[in-house]
Amino acid sequence: MTSETEIAYESLDALVIEDDEFQRGLIVQALKVIGLGGVRQAEDGQSGLKACMAKLPDLIVCDIEMAPMDGLEFLKALRRTRSGAVRTIPIVFLTSHNESETVQAAVAAGVDAFIVKPPTLKSLKTRIDAVLTGPRRY
Repeated sequence: MTSETEIAYESLDALVIEDDEFQRGLIVQALKVIGLGGVRQAEDGQSGLKACMAKLPDLIVCDIEMAPMDGLEFLKALRRTRSGAVRTIPIVFLTSHNESETVQAAVAAGVDAFIVKPPTLKSLKTRIDAVLTGPRRY
């Protein structure tokens, strides 16, 4: 995949992990507008892990601040798994925080990209294109 025109969005399955139902709904709708074929939802890191194990998504869009399992804990758990297919799922973090500590911790844990809340359709698509076409860290 070398350009955005080559991304077959309709064949992709995304998982949105966000505890705020309204925000989650907006992101799900945005992903559908972009053209993703399947968009599933989870309300926290624990249910997100279960959803990943039930059916591997091609992409995860995940909030950082959630309870009982936050985005960083979810990311660390996903990157620690033995399955290479699970470990390498691209993850885009949603955050209302851009403090360097949070960013550094997420980068160290293996996040692929960040989007500051509330995301615009353009920022979401740009980040998704970048993680799907760019070099993979894992």
